[in-house]
Amino acid sequence: MCGRYILTSPNDAMERVFNTPAGMPIPPHYNVAPRQPVLIVRRDDKGNRRLVAVEWGLVPEWKKEIGDKPLINARIETVVEKPSFRSSIKRQRCLVPFDGWYEWKTVNGRKQPYLISPVEGGPMAFAGIWSVWHGPEGDHWLETMAILTAPTEGPMKSLHHRRPLVVRPEDYSAWLTPHDPLPRGFLESFQFVPETAFHWRAVSRVVNNVRFNGPECLNPAEEETQHSLF
Repeated sequence: MCGRYILTSPNDAMERVFNTPAGMPIPPHYNVAPRQPVLIVRRDDKGNRRLVAVEWGLVPEWKKEIGDKPLINARIETVVEKPSFRSSIKRQRCLVPFDGWYEWKTVNGRKQPYLISPVEGGPMAFAGIWSVWHGPEGDHWLETMAILTAPTEGPMKSLHHRRPLVVRPEDYSAWLTPHDPLPRGFLESFQFVPETAFHWRAVSRVVNNVRFNGPECLNPAEEETQHSLF
């Protein structure tokens, strides 16, 4: 799954990779958490890519209340059928820029965070979906997103049994193009970035606290050895 991630690339890198103007300078974020404002890339009404801010934790448009537990991830195996996601996966897919994400495992009885990052550097993009919630009276405007996940298949299993899906740059346009209905085999047609494109290492436990959002989150963990997916 994906419950925290980082986005530290400067504006020029974001503009180059996603072919969209970044606008105002984007401050680095080293500990992005659910329910926070995050950046996504999506198509506007004219088909142009736009970098916009939404909230992480999808609220389906038909929900009467926001609820206490945000839907931060959507399983690719069930995203087409689930009422919370089936509208968004057809018409409102997005890219979620990132430079790495965190997973946890128990080490010596304590939760140890690990940073998983691209071997060749970022930014890259999670496969995402978004939605607009107007509230039961139609008087709200809240845009939210969720990240698609799939089972881990290789060494990453040692960290977690699921992983976020990462879209290949050559598939960005196809992922962002809406379809209703969704073509048969649409999701299966994507070859998402493989696990071998990432490496991982133990980092500081300050990541466990969402109040820490600076470069100290990337400090090496004490008495931990760097690992690799290779």
